[in-house]
Amino acid sequence: MREQVLDFQEHVDQTEPLRQKQLEKLAFDSDEDMGQLDWTVRDVIEELEFLVDLRATMTNEDFLDGVKEQARRLLK
Repeated sequence: MREQVLDFQEHVDQTEPLRQKQLEKLAFDSDEDMGQLDWTVRDVIEELEFLVDLRATMTNEDFLDGVKEQARRLLK
């Protein structure tokens, strides 16, 4: 069976979020001072370990929000 071809707007709606995500710069892609980057990575790791330790007392939503927040700190 042949697949139906999407019109251009449908194609853009489906592919644009992924394209935008691929364009995001990671913290290590910038000219940021390596000392600052090192500190940020260590701090994020520490925060993630804290989240894992508290996981049993958190809702799924709160846990996911915490993990996403730490991911945002590494993305620019």
